[in-house]
Amino acid sequence: MSKPRRHDGQLRFGLMWPNTQSHNVTSRVVADANPDILDVANHLELARTVEETGLDYVFFADSYTVNSPASAAAGHGEPRIFAPIWAAAVIGATKHIGVVTTLHTRYLSPVLIARIGANLDVLSGGRWGWNIVPGSKAAESALFGFDNLEHDRRYEYGAETLTAVKALWRAGREPIEFTGEHVRLSGALCGPTPVQRPNPVIFNPGVSPAGLDLIASECDFGFSAVVDDWSKVRSAVDRVTAKAAEFGRAPSSVGLVGSIGVVIGQSMADAEERLEWFRSVVDIEAARGFANFFLANSKTYRGLFEGQDYEQLVRRIGVGAGSTVLCGTAEEVAEQFVELNKATGMSNFLLLPMTFDSAEIAGYGRMLPHLQRAGVWTPPSQRGWSW
Repeated sequence: MSKPRRHDGQLRFGLMWPNTQSHNVTSRVVADANPDILDVANHLELARTVEETGLDYVFFADSYTVNSPASAAAGHGEPRIFAPIWAAAVIGATKHIGVVTTLHTRYLSPVLIARIGANLDVLSGGRWGWNIVPGSKAAESALFGFDNLEHDRRYEYGAETLTAVKALWRAGREPIEFTGEHVRLSGALCGPTPVQRPNPVIFNPGVSPAGLDLIASECDFGFSAVVDDWSKVRSAVDRVTAKAAEFGRAPSSVGLVGSIGVVIGQSMADAEERLEWFRSVVDIEAARGFANFFLANSKTYRGLFEGQDYEQLVRRIGVGAGSTVLCGTAEEVAEQFVELNKATGMSNFLLLPMTFDSAEIAGYGRMLPHLQRAGVWTPPSQRGWSW
């Protein structure tokens, strides 16, 4: 039975999967303290912990080129595991959580995307999701030998690829003819076909105008950072809802996922001390390279951080990729999530762990009973492990 889709207003929590030695903190110190990213046993243990803790899904970001030398030296982005391969290990270690993987439409043929996705969905019993990324790095285009397309053209390419992939999934083993500006297909793709019908769950990062059109017309979830100015988060949620209505879709059928950091301590002082420690060990040159990438390649990030002091932004991006970091006791963090949900209407959050040892992730489970008592969260097992 596939993972059902349910729009019940209850909070959902995903985990940004560690795809490099220090994913969310640009720090060699943190990288050295983390489990070995290339040891599959660590991924299997973490996957089981995520499911046992009560989270809903895991999310594999991905890219292809080496980050700046400073980032690589800090263990940030180098080495980087390939999302669809390592996702299969996580799928095999779990029974219920969703597993979302990034596949780039600029670099991969729709035939290959359709086949990878269908196999991962079958392997998971209908728990796979696709994070559709049009591709944003000029260095990646050069690596693949492609011309680097302008932002909106990349989204046109991505939208056409998504249409072609969905056509292949719908066709099953029947031949199709597809002719677009960027994509041409003719023939039948071998099985299997996805378990989820009419197609697996689809995410798209960013809420630029071009991204918003793709999210509202074709996707189940958009994806953006939660920032300290909650009015910007509210605005993004409202734009997704309004745009979905323009495309004739029920507003509840399209959601916006917010990435957010969480540091839980025995007291507020303990949590704040831990957060300050992470900030103190950030490699500033690595963080600067990360910030420059976001500001150069993401219209969404430029909008979210417009007008902020650059050096302060560098330090923010060095811990949690610029997203807000909630900290406090488990009860205090739960209260902050309740307030965030009320203020913004956002109900789906992608947690950004500062470290990814299993004990750290299991600690997130301490806030969930408080959310349940507040009436905003239901254990996944009681709602059919739904998306």
